[in-house]
Amino acid sequence: MHRVRALLWALALAPALAAALEPRFDHRDTHGVSVEGLFAHDTVARSGSASASSWRPALRLAWGLDVSGEGDEVLVGATLALRSLDDPERTRVIVAADARYRGYFGTEHVKTFFDVGLWVPVRSPLAVGPLVGVGVAYDFTRAFGAYLAGSFATAFGQARIASLGVSAGAQFRFELP
Repeated sequence: MHRVRALLWALALAPALAAALEPRFDHRDTHGVSVEGLFAHDTVARSGSASASSWRPALRLAWGLDVSGEGDEVLVGATLALRSLDDPERTRVIVAADARYRGYFGTEHVKTFFDVGLWVPVRSPLAVGPLVGVGVAYDFTRAFGAYLAGSFATAFGQARIASLGVSAGAQFRFELP
């Protein structure tokens, strides 16, 4: 009789144990660096002058941190245009900072995400505004992944700026102590 009970308990617990052993590729309890190549189209409209549009290849570095315990991240970063930093008319975005919340959907290798945050062009006309984006990520391991994303940002201040961009990046994550 004891053997039958033990067998029944083992059979009842087997699915729970198997689910617990399933590998997770989420970002729970991690932080780390993100490196991203960005290609954006910016339109800058300054008061009293014609609007100017330009293409901007750029490099973005950010630090991400899981703040919810569920794998979503807050990323704080800076973007530097990969072109001449000389802009006497101040019609191009040269350096920008941003802070964004990135929410992930899924815990498998492939997952989708959305970004919402603030975008601040700081070396060009100074402005502040919202940023939104969507993307798809592939995590090779819990510590390393790559992603593709699209984003739209607009800012208001010394000028009105709109930016539409596509990017490809990699994240390197570390476990929180």
